Amino acid sequence: FVPSIRDIFGFIGASAAAMLIFILPSAFYIKLVKKESMKSMQKIGAMAFLILGFVVMIGCMSLIIYDWIVNSMKDKGH
Repeated sequence: FVPSIRDIFGFIGASAAAMLIFILPSAFYIKLVKKESMKSMQKIGAMAFLILGFVVMIGCMSLIIYDWIVNSMKDKGH
């Protein structure tokens, strides 16, 4: 199903990059800064960044899986 190691690295990279750039920093901020209310601009921004991170991660993984499917169909002659 997976044609090369490059595809595996792409899949792992898509999840790891989104986690390191978007998800973890915003989740840590929300967890560590407890004195601010959830309605503060900083926490709203962190929540938006967190949601954006999940959207980016799911989008990248979906495109990689779609590419796997399309390439496997091309290899089979469909």
